[in-house]
Amino acid sequence: MNSARLSRIELFAFDNRPSFAHRSIQNGCWYLVLRLTSGEHISYGECVVPMNGEAIDLIKWGAFLRSIHRSTLEEAFQTMQQMKQEWTSSQLSLLQSALSGMLNAQYPRLTVAAGSARHVHQVFSKGNIIYYHFKNYAKDMFLPK
Repeated sequence: MNSARLSRIELFAFDNRPSFAHRSIQNGCWYLVLRLTSGEHISYGECVVPMNGEAIDLIKWGAFLRSIHRSTLEEAFQTMQQMKQEWTSSQLSLLQSALSGMLNAQYPRLTVAAGSARHVHQVFSKGNIIYYHFKNYAKDMFLPK
């Protein structure tokens, strides 16, 4: 895997569905977005967390992210596997989606055509934590550079 390290981790919380949300959320839930930066690559993860009638403490809820700060992707995936019993399913889902997006961003995809069928194959080649809380804020071929 790429040896670039996670240089920036940002966690955003919305108490209403933001316009860019990829999934619908029920009333009484927080929509959380995790933004990871590694070198020139940026990736996002998302999850929905029930409010249970309370405000969310992002510092406390996002404390698990400290364990991956300045990690490589490989180290972050390993940490996630080691901590899966201690972290909530929402935390795991959020981090998994962001790390997977980062992995896809760092490794090129090539479109391979066989006859009239086209298949996409993945080709592998050899900060600070910032918390944001928003209330009532409602191709064919990729080649390495």
